[in-house]
Amino acid sequence: MEARKTLSRWYLAIPLCISLSVFVITNFLVYSNGKSFLGDPISTLEALWIIILALLSPCSTLLFLSSNGQDYSTNVYVAVSSAASIFSMFFLYLVLKEISKWSSIETVLLPLAFYWTVCMPAIGVCFVSKAIMYTREE
Repeated sequence: MEARKTLSRWYLAIPLCISLSVFVITNFLVYSNGKSFLGDPISTLEALWIIILALLSPCSTLLFLSSNGQDYSTNVYVAVSSAASIFSMFFLYLVLKEISKWSSIETVLLPLAFYWTVCMPAIGVCFVSKAIMYTREE
């Protein structure tokens, strides 16, 4: 409710909330099915997990855009999450191309590892920094 009072575009945060919720549910289902993760053949649930993972960056960009104009650092957060979004869309294209050919997922494990270990932590640092800046303003 507080976001509605301070942010005029609060609704841009809804896609991130939905994608995080679906990601957590999918993550639980993927790991509880007993099959090796990303093993051949890739299940529909694992494909959904990868798609949601790739959509987290664009949804984060929307969240940062919802508070655009609040301060200068928001532009940096939007730039970082936009760069990660470009990479995630490229990664998603590669994954969907490989899955549609029913070939091995091993060809896209390196981009997945880069996205998971570099891009996602960079966005996480932006979220932590945004939270710290928000508490200082109060």
